[in-house]
Amino acid sequence: MAFLHAGMNSSGPIEKFKPTNGFIIGYIGLAMCAVAVVYTAVAVHTITGLRVGLGFALGILVVWVSLLRPRAAAYPGVLRLSNSLADIEVPLVLIDEVTVRQTLNVWVGTKRYVCAGIGRSHRRMLKTRRPGITALLGMERLHAYAEDSNRPALDQSEMLYETYVVTRIEELVDEARKTQGAEPPQGQVLRVPAWPEIAGLAAFAIAFVVSLLV
Repeated sequence: MAFLHAGMNSSGPIEKFKPTNGFIIGYIGLAMCAVAVVYTAVAVHTITGLRVGLGFALGILVVWVSLLRPRAAAYPGVLRLSNSLADIEVPLVLIDEVTVRQTLNVWVGTKRYVCAGIGRSHRRMLKTRRPGITALLGMERLHAYAEDSNRPALDQSEMLYETYVVTRIEELVDEARKTQGAEPPQGQVLRVPAWPEIAGLAAFAIAFVVSLLV
């Protein structure tokens, strides 16, 4: 399905969704590892310094792939979910449901595709839970219906960003299906390995192990 890549390369993203999970810790960790690499490269000219430098360089890549790389972006006809070591490209017309829990979840039929970069914090998820008695009385579902009916417009600042992401993706799905018309949905979900990150992790890991054996 090369048209997915071609469409994304020719016109760029329609919208980039900023990550909500781990990016602050990620940037702090990235900065600390970078400082350590620079210090060992400048001040510690020994085999131990080489090992430490390689270890922190590997740490930079680990922080990047685990905390900073995961994110989502919408391209013409395609939603790209970037995770640690792979990107998932989902045609918009195939998406049946979008939810946000601890991760962004995109459903195509019974299959779920996840983006770890967008999600709700444990604290926010706990706040949304109701006591068991409300669930027994059916009040929890009633409350959810009330929240949906009072969903704020996209230009209202009080909307949670995770809610905006879901709403925006749903809008893009509707637009894609209207553009397609009566034709049956076409396309397939692609999983694209993040080869630069995979190669970098492998190279630095091998170099670090070799330095330990010297």
